[in-house]
Amino acid sequence: MSVTSGQGNLRQAGKDLRARWIETKGAWHDQNSRRFEEKYLVPLLGRLRTVELTMGHMATVLRKVRNDCE
Repeated sequence: MSVTSGQGNLRQAGKDLRARWIETKGAWHDQNSRRFEEKYLVPLLGRLRTVELTMGHMATVLRKVRNDCE
């Protein structure tokens, strides 16, 4: 799997997670759901975004390395 395809898979997983959470919030909307969102989902989605950006940078670096080696 390439870095770019991995990045795409990760991006899609984040979108799926957000969509499922929106569905879940429709049925679970008490203090515990807000705590869960704040404690787990918000940090996780932030980290996913950071990893996506890092993978994009890695793909650029790897492309440059490949070009330099040719």
